Amino acid sequence: MAKIKEMPCGVCNASPPSDAHHIVQHNQYLCIPLCKDCHQGSFNGIHGQARIWKVMKLDEMDVLNLTLANLFR
Repeated sequence: MAKIKEMPCGVCNASPPSDAHHIVQHNQYLCIPLCKDCHQGSFNGIHGQARIWKVMKLDEMDVLNLTLANLFR
């Protein structure tokens, strides 16, 4: 998870540090990097209205795929 937190946001590409959002709760291998706004923001956050997620046409699996690709470069 330390590597995930060092990555830019998987949705808006905001600079690190990022939060490690668990796609499946308590599963440390299914985490994606999210800035505070894309994670917990009331409008943009995945735990809010997820507006930026809709604009970017992304879901958690899309961001996980991008995260894994960046980890193994």
